[in-house]
Amino acid sequence: MTFGSCGPVCKLRSQKHLATLCLFLAVALLLIYDPFLLIWWPQNPAEKSVALPLDMATDSIDDMYEGCRSQTASVIDLFGVFEWHYNRNFSIAWALVESSAKNLVHTQLKEDHAIVLYMYTKLKYIQHVFNQAVKTGKHKYSTYTFRFHYFYFFLTDAIQVLRENQTLCRTTYHRTWELFDHNVINTNMRFGAFTWAASSKQSFDFNGNVSCFEIYSCFGADITHYSATKQKGQVLIPPYEVFKVTDVLTNDPWCSVVYKLQSTKAPKRDLNCKLNQKQLKRYVEVYLRYLYTWSAWMMLAYILLLIIISVVLVQRRQKRFVAVVLGALLVMIVILVIWRVAI
Repeated sequence: MTFGSCGPVCKLRSQKHLATLCLFLAVALLLIYDPFLLIWWPQNPAEKSVALPLDMATDSIDDMYEGCRSQTASVIDLFGVFEWHYNRNFSIAWALVESSAKNLVHTQLKEDHAIVLYMYTKLKYIQHVFNQAVKTGKHKYSTYTFRFHYFYFFLTDAIQVLRENQTLCRTTYHRTWELFDHNVINTNMRFGAFTWAASSKQSFDFNGNVSCFEIYSCFGADITHYSATKQKGQVLIPPYEVFKVTDVLTNDPWCSVVYKLQSTKAPKRDLNCKLNQKQLKRYVEVYLRYLYTWSAWMMLAYILLLIIISVVLVQRRQKRFVAVVLGALLVMIVILVIWRVAI
C-alpha cells in the first residue's frame, strides 16, 4: 500500500467535504440576501431585567387612513406586488396559510382581510417581526425599508370594519413577559404596535405573567371568527389608540404587575394618510434601483461560486460534473447580460 495514494474511502471523504463547503457557501449567500431567515423559527422572548417605558411610542407607525381609505385602497395593491417579491418570508408565509384562512362572514371584508388576520394569529414569527417593524418604523413608512405596507393596511382596515358592527368599547386583558416602568399613573401611553388581547384574564395563549394589562379599549375589534386560535373573545387593538394609565397594581394574584388602562377615545395618528400616488412612485423608483443592485451582486456571487466549484471538480478529476456546472455558469452569464441590457 502506498501512503501517497488516495483510495475510494479518501475520495468519498473529499467529496463529502466539498459538498459541505458548497452547502455552507450557499447558506451564507442566502443569509446575505435575506438575513431575516434567521428568525423564521419562533422564539420565546427572554425576560428583560431593564424596565421598559410606557409612553406614547413616538417612533411607531400609526396611520389609520381616516379620510383617505378609498384612495389608499386604490394604490395598496401595487405596494403589495413589490413587497411580495422583496419580503420573501412574508410571501412564503402568505402562501402557506392562504388556504387555511376562515370564510368571510362580513360583506365589507375581502379575502385578504381574512388571510392577514389568520396569519397574524397563526405565525408567531411574522407577528413578532411585523410588530417590531411597526413599533420603530415611523421614519421608514412609505419607503421600501418598511416591508409591511400591504399587511398593515389590511390588518388595520379589518379592525375598523369589524368594529363598526360591534360594541364600541370593551374590557380586555393582555399578558407579557416584559418588565415596564411602574411610575406611570395618570400618564398617557400607546402600545405602538398591534396588541392581541383576550376578553378574560384566562388568556388563550400564555404570554407571561410579569406585566399584565387590563385594557378598556374603544378602537379594538373582536377578531375571533378569523383567528387561527379557537377561543372566544379575541380582540386586536391598533397601534394608534391612546390610553390613560389609571392604576398600577403589584403582587396581584393574576400577575406580578397589573396596569389598568382607560381609552382616551382620541387616537394619535401622526402618519395619517401618508400613502398616496406620489409616495408610491418614489417607492417604486427607489425599490427598483435597490433590487437591481442587490440582484446584480447576488448573480455575480453565484457565478463566482460556480467557478470555484468548477476548479475544485477539475482538480478532483470529476470531469463528468464539470460540464454541468459550466453549463449553469454560461446560462447565468447570459441572463446577467440580457438583464443588464434590458435595464
